[in-house]
Amino acid sequence: MGKMRKIRIGILTLCSLAILCLIVSLIVGFLISAPASSGDVVNFDIPTGSNSRTIAKRLAAEKLIRSEFAFRLVVRHRGIGKRLQAGTYTLRRNMALSEILDEFEKGRVTLVSWTVPEGLTGVAIAELWEVGGFGTAAAFRDAFETTSLLEKYGLEDKTVEGYLFPNTYKFAKGTTAEKVVAMMLAEFKNRWIEKFDEEASNLGRTRHEIVTLASIIEKEAQLKSESPRISSVFHNRLKRGWRLQADPTVLYALENPKRLLTKADLNVDSPYNTYVYKGLPPGPIANPGIDSIIAALRPEETAYLYFVAVGDGKHHFSKTLSEHNRMVRKMRRASRNR
Repeated sequence: MGKMRKIRIGILTLCSLAILCLIVSLIVGFLISAPASSGDVVNFDIPTGSNSRTIAKRLAAEKLIRSEFAFRLVVRHRGIGKRLQAGTYTLRRNMALSEILDEFEKGRVTLVSWTVPEGLTGVAIAELWEVGGFGTAAAFRDAFETTSLLEKYGLEDKTVEGYLFPNTYKFAKGTTAEKVVAMMLAEFKNRWIEKFDEEASNLGRTRHEIVTLASIIEKEAQLKSESPRISSVFHNRLKRGWRLQADPTVLYALENPKRLLTKADLNVDSPYNTYVYKGLPPGPIANPGIDSIIAALRPEETAYLYFVAVGDGKHHFSKTLSEHNRMVRKMRRASRNR
């Protein structure tokens, strides 16, 4: 009898353990399951430096998980506490806890887009960075003024002006200005192909000189179709040892004031003032796009030495000073009569 009783107790104990395990399993399954059947999307942000405890608390507050404890327990079990990547994630309310952790561990962040137009200066790009809400303009300026970048990317100037390639960039929210500056410089490096070095050499120019010229073309040409012709004017002047007399270089020397140039401005003593100094300025005055770089490398073959704006982004090109002056007077009369 005693033996049978022990057997029955053993069976009951096993059954109890089985039931307990089943209950625990059901509870755990419930805690790690999706808290809702809805497929509604939630943008969830993990700030840099967040730990599993703070992430769990915020997930629970957003009702994206059922239990903070279950989240931390699974994180510890999977050993991924240090692999939860910061950024903004697109989550659904019907995602199980394991699916959410997969997103965090693999860094499947939602990327933001940032478009940098052609022809902006580094300072203007920094202001655009701040307007976009990515950080302060000062932080962006500090990032591109780092001297180590000059050596890393083989740049000849004192700044990276001219090499912050205009483009649309995609990156995770919270990406630092330093990383984005590096992306822009890397993009320039990719766009400047080996053939460009050969073409620059054939023109008797360095890469730095071509980028400098391209930046002036970028500021002068409102119509891309005119870029090679504007380039020809500057190349023709450089061959003759003339001053380029490009207004954008004076504006750059004056730190781009929001007003029209005056006659006094044209006499400002700056190496960037191409009304005072012959040849190219010491460095780019803006960050040119690929069309302007190609125009600087492949100028149209012309005998033009002058050009003047005639409206609608167009220019009139002249071979002689007398023709140029006639057109300038004509445009001034037209402006007064408006």
